[in-house]
Amino acid sequence: MSEELKRASDRGMIGYAKISSRTFWDWVEHHHVDRLAVIVLTLWLTFDVMQWAKDFADAHPDGAGGNTALIIGAVLGPWGLLQAALFKFYADAKARSNGAVKL
Repeated sequence: MSEELKRASDRGMIGYAKISSRTFWDWVEHHHVDRLAVIVLTLWLTFDVMQWAKDFADAHPDGAGGNTALIIGAVLGPWGLLQAALFKFYADAKARSNGAVKL
């Protein structure tokens, strides 16, 4: 009998669920799914925001005295800060290996 299933409460479906959950989260941690999800989300949202900015500019060709540029800047400015924060999270997570900083 394996070490995990020695207790009576760990036998059966609950024990199997505990072991499976632990195995799943070990796999997620080992393959760095969180890092990959952050960078994919950042790239996807960047594409989406840039597509919106292009479509907004195309929908307002007159520019209305520079208001179009101000509106696009008001959206892209905070997005740039958020994008930098997401990339910093990705780079910091990539630099860590089990809590220690790689040199």
